[in-house]
Amino acid sequence: MLSAAQINTLTARWRPVVQPRAKHEEPFDLVDRAGDSTGVAAPRWLCHLLGLCHRTVHLALHSPQGWLVLQVRSPRVDWPGLIDLSVTGHVRAGLSWEQAMGCEALEELGVDLNPAAGMVEPPGLFTVGQPYHRSEADSQNPPVHICHVTQVFAATLTAAGMARMQFTDGEVVGLVLCSPAETTRMIAEEPDRLAPGLVQSFPHYLAWRGER
Repeated sequence: MLSAAQINTLTARWRPVVQPRAKHEEPFDLVDRAGDSTGVAAPRWLCHLLGLCHRTVHLALHSPQGWLVLQVRSPRVDWPGLIDLSVTGHVRAGLSWEQAMGCEALEELGVDLNPAAGMVEPPGLFTVGQPYHRSEADSQNPPVHICHVTQVFAATLTAAGMARMQFTDGEVVGLVLCSPAETTRMIAEEPDRLAPGLVQSFPHYLAWRGER
């Protein structure tokens, strides 16, 4: 539970050492393990340098035929070339889970999650369970110490939504369509092909799907 003054001191101390890129200055609300804001924000690079807990969102999209639509991550982002959930991203300071999910879906896949846009079936976005806490170190991009509280969502694409998808911001380079059973098999037998977000969030999605 760091204060704003402590964050400012840490930022001033470490910015000359890290020399973060401009896009990594994006502010995130610091949260407790339940995802509730502490009232203090910190830049992305500092959160990942020191393992400060912040929010992320994950989305599982279905095709009209019931396939899971998974993404292949770009070589220029974290976990390059790995298979991940349909959309993943951070929650910028001041945004709700749902607002952040809408922004990320539009940026990564060009998908408008408002059912009125005709790209997803009504009622649109489903909330999958409660936010959950996850932490890991990214050995491919050190030093990155991740402390995320993640909310998972689900939605079903329309045929028009499938046809209109595009890799808007270049963070996604391809799609993989597979069944939940095949995703479970990959997690068990080929985890090196998968991003940690998929491995950790998919069981939450699967449990929610089984309860519906």
